[in-house]
Amino acid sequence: MEYFKLSEPFGVGARGVLKAVGGQESPFRITTVGPGFVYADTTELDGAELTVHHEAVEGLDGTEVTLSAWLDGPGEAQLAREMSDEVQHSLEHDLAALAALLES
Repeated sequence: MEYFKLSEPFGVGARGVLKAVGGQESPFRITTVGPGFVYADTTELDGAELTVHHEAVEGLDGTEVTLSAWLDGPGEAQLAREMSDEVQHSLEHDLAALAALLES
């Protein structure tokens, strides 16, 4: 991701924009906030919504970060095909960066 920008304080319902590297700016909203380091955001794409659930748990060997993502909407199958290579390529880097941020 190139950036996430919230236009209001972090919490359920907060809205903002995000931009994937090489992509277009897209609106998103925070859809879940849980205890500790748990939250989900939903991005409005053309034909579907992409929800990403983030959870970080401090363990004996450092921080364990889990991401779950899913598409919902009439264009989900097409978007999944279009996005799969890009997501797989960036996932390892993004998880490492998020874990480092949480541990700092």
